[in-house]
Amino acid sequence: MSLGLTLYLAAARRAGARVHKSDTTKYPARPAGKLVWLHISNAEEIAPVQELIRHLTADRPEVSFLVTTPDNIPVDMSFQDYGLHLPIPPDTPQQAAEFLDHWHPDIAVWAGSGLRPALTVATHSRNIPLLMVDARNRASVDGKKRWSKGVITAILTRFSHILVGKGAVARQIVQQGADPQTVAVCGFLEEGATTLFCDDRDRDDMAEIFAARPVWLAAHTIDAEDALVTSAHRSASRLSHRLLLIIAPKDPARGGALAQTLTDDGWIVAQRSLDQDPHEHVQIFIADTDDEMGLWLRLAPVCFMGNSLTKGSTGCSPFEASALGSAILHGPHVDRYKTGYARLGAAGAACKVTDTAQLASGVQNLLAPDKAAAMAHAGWEISTSGAQAADRAIALITDALDRTEDV
Repeated sequence: MSLGLTLYLAAARRAGARVHKSDTTKYPARPAGKLVWLHISNAEEIAPVQELIRHLTADRPEVSFLVTTPDNIPVDMSFQDYGLHLPIPPDTPQQAAEFLDHWHPDIAVWAGSGLRPALTVATHSRNIPLLMVDARNRASVDGKKRWSKGVITAILTRFSHILVGKGAVARQIVQQGADPQTVAVCGFLEEGATTLFCDDRDRDDMAEIFAARPVWLAAHTIDAEDALVTSAHRSASRLSHRLLLIIAPKDPARGGALAQTLTDDGWIVAQRSLDQDPHEHVQIFIADTDDEMGLWLRLAPVCFMGNSLTKGSTGCSPFEASALGSAILHGPHVDRYKTGYARLGAAGAACKVTDTAQLASGVQNLLAPDKAAAMAHAGWEISTSGAQAADRAIALITDALDRTEDV
């Protein structure tokens, strides 16, 4: 153990001894069977970790998950569908030992490159496999503006695998002391990178009904966006009078009320939940059914990602659209997924709009097949990279689980 790490742990032990009181009842009961502990070291890892858990749950439904986050991450989304969620304990040897003695995780997965030395050392000393995924930056110690290189090196060498998003980060982490044999560049984990299901028969039937009509999709919209989206559709239709808008509301249950409002406004509307087809005179088709987003994304070359245009919105994942080859438009309020949208925007795969006029202009611009195709291809490349990163992480995690015994 390096001198720097020894001094860090000694100081942490003294600090912990002054404030620590053992409390074996502060944690909920550990689930039986295998437990994967995932620690999120920065906010941009929240959605990718949820996506990773969804993949793992599909492959290993018997496995339980524990997610920890530092106090400085404002987690505003629930983890109840993904497993237990707790704040990470203070980084002292006493707290680390108490945490690990209670949970006995079969593997520790570190999402991001923010390190906690005491907890990492305690985990490694118990022969619990340590895996770092989705490292987007050079390693640092959580909560410390300055740190010893010796501490960083000593911690990085305890990870059996370090998966990084790009080559520049790999070089930085190796320079910080990681074993080059443990570092692999495999792209970034992305939220919502799963390819959504679609029944090919439904796609063929609907494509025949659409015939050669130009189509755009407004996905996961909220009620505050209805008037903005339909106004944009009205403007875009002036240049393409056969243009069809598919609205897939975030809450399908409001499809009936939305259909009535649009009909009252003079639109010709069809409703999926009522088995109504979008014949050639229909102007707006309301896709108010569950689990058919994969169908609409395959049919619409242009997609506006809703819950993003009005203040207070938080966005929705862009990767379900990019994975299926749809050019993406979105509003400015995408805080929950801002990293994903930023990557897609930088690659020319997504375009931000701030109001109805810009949305209408964006739709009109992307009705040109070559422009939509260029954006879609750029998005597909990023989504493919995210899928590769997830596949690599899942393979390493499942391999570690297969090597451990149930608690």
